[in-house]
Amino acid sequence: MLKSYFHNNKFKNENKKIFTQSSKININRAVNINILLNRVKSEERTELKKKIIFFSFTTFALILFGTFVGIIK
Repeated sequence: MLKSYFHNNKFKNENKKIFTQSSKININRAVNINILLNRVKSEERTELKKKIIFFSFTTFALILFGTFVGIIK
């Protein structure tokens, strides 16, 4: 069974006992917290819209099904 893992930027394969150094990209950038918070808020809004649309279609389908059952009876 292949046993391999990644630790301290080194990939170790237990079967071959080989260590390989991974390339680490270190980019120092300033992060604007307002941009991140706005992104989270917009994602929450889109998720809420999706939930409302799903609930509306489900309710409409149940009402339509109930109407057809009522008409057939």
